[in-house]
Amino acid sequence: MEVLAAVVVVATLAAMASGKVPAVLALATGLAAGGILGLAPVPALFAGLSNGGVITVASVLVIAKGVVKTGVVARATWRLLATVTTAAQALRRLVAPVGVASALMNTTPLVAMLIPAARQLQQTRNIPAREVLLPVAHATTLAGSVTLIGTSSNLLIAGIAADDGVRVDMLSVAPVALPVCLVGWVLLLLAAPRLLRGRAEGQPRPQPWRVEVPIASGAIAIGRRAADIGIERTQEYVLQAIIRHGEQVSTAEAFKAGDRLVFAASETGVRSLWESPRFGLWPQHLYMVSVGPGEHSTLLELEDDYVHVLAAETAKPLGDTTAVPGATVFATCSSTQELARHEALTLWAHVAGRAPQPGKTWTALGILTAVVVAASLGLAPVELIAFAGAVLMVLTRLLTPRSAVRALDWNVLFILAGSVGLGAIIVESGLAAVLARSIEQVASGSMVVVVVVFALTTAVMTNLVTNAAAASILTPVALDIATRLGVDPVTLLALVATCISFTFINPFSHQSNLMVMGPGAYSTRTFAKFGAPLMVVSLATASVVTWTLLGGGH
Repeated sequence: MEVLAAVVVVATLAAMASGKVPAVLALATGLAAGGILGLAPVPALFAGLSNGGVITVASVLVIAKGVVKTGVVARATWRLLATVTTAAQALRRLVAPVGVASALMNTTPLVAMLIPAARQLQQTRNIPAREVLLPVAHATTLAGSVTLIGTSSNLLIAGIAADDGVRVDMLSVAPVALPVCLVGWVLLLLAAPRLLRGRAEGQPRPQPWRVEVPIASGAIAIGRRAADIGIERTQEYVLQAIIRHGEQVSTAEAFKAGDRLVFAASETGVRSLWESPRFGLWPQHLYMVSVGPGEHSTLLELEDDYVHVLAAETAKPLGDTTAVPGATVFATCSSTQELARHEALTLWAHVAGRAPQPGKTWTALGILTAVVVAASLGLAPVELIAFAGAVLMVLTRLLTPRSAVRALDWNVLFILAGSVGLGAIIVESGLAAVLARSIEQVASGSMVVVVVVFALTTAVMTNLVTNAAAASILTPVALDIATRLGVDPVTLLALVATCISFTFINPFSHQSNLMVMGPGAYSTRTFAKFGAPLMVVSLATASVVTWTLLGGGH
């Protein structure tokens, strides 16, 4: 039975590592084979669908989207970077705040917000984005492993351990993960300027679009100048005029409520301006739409109570530009249903989600804080606390029910659930016990060997397959070996959870790596060259800290 289980597990992991088969399909095939061959009971194979860790991950995704939709991450990032002049200075200002944030919420939206900020630094101050993005992505990954809710693998480990009667709390992983994180941050700050040197590349892009952005009352841009908030000139857009009470005023003046800002922008620039939280724009979606046949009005005359025109390819004011049939414009609307009712518009494509709504920032941060505090104090099961936080995001209208559903990354959730089933095959077939006995025999009572074996195995596996698969396989083995050796299982699980974050060498091993690969112009070789020293130092730190916590061999 154990040999058959080993064949199924290894085949599944090999398929996942090959990259030729979607991870979900590989896991589904493995679970089907495990069920047909009787390697685990059917309820155990599909227990991941009700696993507390998977439920918590889904809830945290919703909470993170609610926080990001307020624009608070973008605003905080800009304030941190407002006066930087070098990449090293940008890293020193970003690493700690972004690290703390990534320990409290999903790292993916944080990295997504940092990409345009790094691009803006490159466009406005000639600071290469490649010197900033990869170090920050690794910094968020390291910090995410410090808390229970900072990464999905920690939640999965906690869910599997709970089924075995071992409780993993909010900061159970921190005794190992926090020292590793701090040492890793220092290395990132020292190594990035030397190993990722590059040039800010690219010329300003063509800017054929005229964008007219209104300043709403209560907007955070009021009382500030364009240069103060970094929107005066980038490679993607240039501020051309400020229209106030129908008259043009100097672009150096501070903004007032009711001003209309006129930009020349590229298509990317239009989207960037729409996604800025500074202007208090309408809580609508941005679409690229085509003007229907038979129209001879101006672009602004196309507007109604639901649809607003934001940009068009013209040098004239939008109010003076004729709506030529077939012309493409950027317009905002609450839904495609409203667009479909508009008689003057025909084809459209969704470009961006709702504009950030800063007015609800404190509500979103309050919900996030309440979830973190309640989970830290153990007031209720973590999955229940996180689920309640996700529901509050909808009840307070930070998110619509549809937006909350769209926040769920079903691919990630199915991989997590499938990985729990893969772990069940390892446990129910007796393979976990065999692996634990093998490690015990190899170690010959040496705690150093046990720690090093788990650290190395976890780091290698997490760079070859998903971190969820690594967690599901190694968690039951760690629990078994901890029982055999009479050591604290939570400390050994903390080592596994920490080393699962060491996705530094393979760009395809973590979503954050893939997100920064293109914008930073990184190659696979760059990841290996930059990640190898970080991997070695992190492994050494994690091993020493864990060995010390387990009694140093005594």
